[in-house]
Amino acid sequence: MIGRILTLDPADDAVGAADRIAWAKASHVIMIMPAEARWSALDFVRLRRAADAQGVALAIVTADGRQQAIARDAGLPAFATVAEAQARAWERNDAPVPPRRLRPPRRFVPNSLARFFPKRRPWARLLAAALTLTTLLTVGSLAFIAIHEAKITLSASSQRIATIVPVRLDTNTPRVDLKTRTIPAVRLDVVVEGSASTPATGQKSVPSSKARGSVTFFNLLTTSYVVPSNTVVRTTATNAPVRFVTLNDVEVPPAGRASVEIEAIEPGPAGNVNPGQINRVEGVPSLAVTVINEALTSGGSNVILPAVTEADYRRLRAELQRKLLREAAAKMQQLPEVLNERLLVLPQTLFIADRQDESFDRFIGEQAERVALNMRLQVAGLAVSPRDLETLAREALKPKVPPGFDLLAAEARRGEVAEEGTGRDVVLFVEARGLVGAAIDENAVRRLVRGKTPAEAQSVLLQTFSLKRNPRIEAGPDWLMALVNRLPILTIRIQTQVERE
Repeated sequence: MIGRILTLDPADDAVGAADRIAWAKASHVIMIMPAEARWSALDFVRLRRAADAQGVALAIVTADGRQQAIARDAGLPAFATVAEAQARAWERNDAPVPPRRLRPPRRFVPNSLARFFPKRRPWARLLAAALTLTTLLTVGSLAFIAIHEAKITLSASSQRIATIVPVRLDTNTPRVDLKTRTIPAVRLDVVVEGSASTPATGQKSVPSSKARGSVTFFNLLTTSYVVPSNTVVRTTATNAPVRFVTLNDVEVPPAGRASVEIEAIEPGPAGNVNPGQINRVEGVPSLAVTVINEALTSGGSNVILPAVTEADYRRLRAELQRKLLREAAAKMQQLPEVLNERLLVLPQTLFIADRQDESFDRFIGEQAERVALNMRLQVAGLAVSPRDLETLAREALKPKVPPGFDLLAAEARRGEVAEEGTGRDVVLFVEARGLVGAAIDENAVRRLVRGKTPAEAQSVLLQTFSLKRNPRIEAGPDWLMALVNRLPILTIRIQTQVERE
């Protein structure tokens, strides 16, 4: 006997063990399994088949008694030690195991089914038939009830109602008072600032060009005298003298005369003077010469430019104030106390608690294309709970609900404020709007129509309820309605739907 001993690793499985049997090249193989190996019966059967295919007599060595038992059940000899396997004689069993009947065959007995159908008396047969018929009728009735169904759609009459409700906003009251129509309010304060500008709408006449002309100097001396350029000459006939300067040097002969060009010092039409009005020389030359304008001066003019007016101040102040109030309302709506309590800021209640800064960049009457304003305001206002407003609106609408109608929905639309600018004793006029619909009890509808024909059901519904149009009745299945033409008896099989517009 040529044999080999194979020791398996914990990682080996039945497939790997089968491969090792093929590589052993021996007629007898003792396979030692690791102590932690836990193979199933299928693994040992696969191993036995691999050994049989190689013509190898295989024995299993394992200390685990349960593994030994499984190996033996699979047709493999199993031992606890290698020494025991070597001491015992074992060979490959090629003879197939014949099948063995576990229990003897049953003997056929003629008419063996008769015990299942014992003979009965005639009255018992009648009773069984009656019970069967009753059962069939009950099942049929239940099936009839189960498949018979109807759906009724009603278009209820509806209308809108409205009323004006004066609501008092009180920062000291803790809860809604329906009698006095008072709701709690929270005062909020924020600081906002901004700037704006507007075009100047006024007009201002501004001097634009200087008048020009000529004057004649007369020499009072017996020698020639040179009148230098930029010598000032002026008028004397008006309250505000108009001054001119000479544009060039001019030499006046002894006891003679000489003319020179002049230009007004200040621009504007005031420099346009009549002949003879320029008659005074200023400075040292006045000791030597006299002056006169023999012709009028001309060319002095004004231009019309935009200027700031008080109306611009008022308009810009109002525009910026409205803008800042809107920003204040939005800023208040984002305050933590407003967000946490889900309050509603009432823009109608906002007022300026303190005007901290207001500065214009132009004066009234100043020539400018635009005027700008910087403003910083402390704005106060009130916030309320929308639920409180809806509660008062619903309470105020109840007396307006017509008989036979229900108040379906109510809303409060904010109006004007009676008291502004103080934040105390504020009365807000609220427009309460509601939707009322015909009162329809769906359970009563089902009770009224059950078992009736569709025409009878439609008639009784129109007489009982206030509907906008004929009720829509759908019943089925069609073949069943063709037979009975009635609505279900059970109200649970009738669905109702009320449409309100």
